Amino acid sequence: MTDMAAYKPRKTASCEFIEIRGLKCHLRKWGPADAPPLILLHGSRDCGATFQFMIDAFAGDYHFIAPDWRGYGRTDWNPQGYWFQDYLVDLDILLDALVPGQPVTLIGHSLGGQVAGIYAGVRPSRVAKLVALDAFGLTDSDPQDAPDLLARFIDTWREGPESSRPYETLLQMAERLQRTNGRLTMDKALFLAAESSRLRPDGLLEWAFDPMHRAPFAIAHRTAEWAACMTRIEASVLWLASDRTSRIDAEPGGLAARAALVKHVVCNRVADTSHNLHHDRPAEVARIVEAFLGKP
Repeated sequence: MTDMAAYKPRKTASCEFIEIRGLKCHLRKWGPADAPPLILLHGSRDCGATFQFMIDAFAGDYHFIAPDWRGYGRTDWNPQGYWFQDYLVDLDILLDALVPGQPVTLIGHSLGGQVAGIYAGVRPSRVAKLVALDAFGLTDSDPQDAPDLLARFIDTWREGPESSRPYETLLQMAERLQRTNGRLTMDKALFLAAESSRLRPDGLLEWAFDPMHRAPFAIAHRTAEWAACMTRIEASVLWLASDRTSRIDAEPGGLAARAALVKHVVCNRVADTSHNLHHDRPAEVARIVEAFLGKP
């Protein structure tokens, strides 16, 4: 049936692996190798293929590079679990391997955007431009929650994480994605389901991320520490938000107060989008990002 066909990419990705700190890291690459590089960093429980729709909508030539974070997609799982700081180290090593000695443009969604923003403050000379897609820091954790948080962290290691639910078909997985994001069309949902799933030994399908990613981080989020990193960013920054109301909008000053921490920042909202704005309106997101980047 035509309406059950998966999305057909306009730009084809090549795949390769690179070793990072003992783990085999999977990379997707699109576009000419001699074009300006753009490093694309995906969000939680996702993979590098998530940017396909936005990449297809780009008018200019770029060399897009999208790694799968450790424990996601086709990258190795880490038997010792995951800490947020691991992503910063992995990114630092990855950039030295792919684009040594030059400032680079980072585009990150959600978790990937949080990592990119903090990294830009920690390594300001390494980042020329930064695009954050719905990734503007988190709200403060309640210190009173720390005992329960640490108890869950310990229990997860003692008892194991919640197992991934098995699926019989990609259609079932696509329907699950649509329940999370009602704006996602079936063709895109099928494409994402195929790219972000893996076949189990029993012939069933499951999401291709380590269930340990369901465990809480042992360190609670502190907005003041995030803000200190934002003030160190020297790169030009584009913050793209959806038009939905978030917890940050309810803070005094809302998103504008957070953006004021960054020296060179442009903020924009994309109408009729969810958290996954690069899925909902990829052409509009690509247009805004390209205008920010300028001619390649």
